[in-house]
Amino acid sequence: MPRYHWIIFSIILVLALVASVFLLNYRSLLTGFKTTLMIQNQDLDTSGPDEDESVPSPVAVLPIDVGQQPSDASALGGYNVLIADRGNNRLLEITPDKKIVWQYRFNLPRLGLGADDAFFTDGGKNIIVNLENYQTIEVIDYQTKKVIWQYGTPGKAGHADGFLNSPDDAYKLPNGDVIVADIKNCRVIEISPDKHIVHQYGQTKVCGDTKSLLNKPNGDTPLPNGHILISNIRSHNLIELDQNWQPVFSMVFPLSYPSDPQLTQAGNILISEYLKPGKILEISKSGVPVWEFTGDNVTKLNKPSLAIELTNGNILANDDYNHRVIVIDKKTKKIVWQYGVTGKPGNGLGQLSVPDGVDIIKRNSSAVNSPVPNLTLHTIGQVTRHASDFVGQNVRVEGYLIKKEAGYLIFSDEATGAISSFDLPIVGLGIDTIKSGPKYVLDGKFVEGGLQSSNKNPYHLELSSSPKLK
Repeated sequence: MPRYHWIIFSIILVLALVASVFLLNYRSLLTGFKTTLMIQNQDLDTSGPDEDESVPSPVAVLPIDVGQQPSDASALGGYNVLIADRGNNRLLEITPDKKIVWQYRFNLPRLGLGADDAFFTDGGKNIIVNLENYQTIEVIDYQTKKVIWQYGTPGKAGHADGFLNSPDDAYKLPNGDVIVADIKNCRVIEISPDKHIVHQYGQTKVCGDTKSLLNKPNGDTPLPNGHILISNIRSHNLIELDQNWQPVFSMVFPLSYPSDPQLTQAGNILISEYLKPGKILEISKSGVPVWEFTGDNVTKLNKPSLAIELTNGNILANDDYNHRVIVIDKKTKKIVWQYGVTGKPGNGLGQLSVPDGVDIIKRNSSAVNSPVPNLTLHTIGQVTRHASDFVGQNVRVEGYLIKKEAGYLIFSDEATGAISSFDLPIVGLGIDTIKSGPKYVLDGKFVEGGLQSSNKNPYHLELSSSPKLK
């Protein structure tokens, strides 16, 4: 081969090696860029609080775990707490001494579709809830536990009339209308009782940061003066609307994921940051942070979605993915009351699973705990063996405690013996006071579904008053 051919061949070989090195580095650089971009997009994935977030498996706890939680009953200032226990598809009303005095279970295709917000309305006679992952708003009668109003198409997202797409923070206004932040439709709407949209801020399915647009709104808190506080996830900001739905104030939060703005007694904004780790921030309207809470030395907040200021100045908040509702002493920044066992989701006594909403009410305990009058007394078997005759009704039964389970009891017509599928699971008010041996009379609602009992009975009794010895 001529000498110049060797020279050309050598040059080509060198160029090939250089090109190979370049391509390898380029692919590595591109992969790193894609990874960085993916991480950034994951960090900024703010399409909705509960999207793609599965409900964690329950964790068994011991009574000592429950008993070790902060329990200063005075911390709530005399209020009962309503908890939207989304992961368990239920609502609970809890007294300051941690007794369950009322509960409601949603009949849904799977766990995790339950209410992520719940607020008392109509003077405590009803409760309004939004099921963000099930695309509906419901108003529930407190006494009968019946749904008396609904908007949205269950399980189907949309933007046409009668549809919602990730509804959040539904409130009932004094005029009877309902407002809701329709997150993925990028709008806040006011719905009349006959289910017509009478007001709207934001353009349906047009998300943005310019004037008159919203960018994934997740809060729409009504104020006493008729104004509305809207929080935007992706814009990281707050917009205040007046009675005519015109913007009168706005501010940008120093937060990546603001959630559910509330007004404090000082006129500041209390806002949660729905991240891990998360934060609760009180900030003035001039943009000056005046107080914040991120957790204690042991546990940091994990996606807190709502915090409200109590009349005594304490802060009530749901710490969603620590599976607890807490009261924080504002001065000391210590947790002084807690329901739920930190980091241990479940439906056992004293446990929660992804509690996503809270509200408060002052109750006359005797009114909540009074037995339902004029009920016929039945044996356990009379009810469970003819279940279709009693489903959804208030019933009175007599029987014996035969087994204690985590979060519920099993009652039977006999004080001893083998457990059968016709024995009756019991949940709710006062089950922690029931002892083996004596015969009890129980009043409550006979319910199908919502509890997976060890004896495979698909029905259970939700107590409406304290158990009575016979």
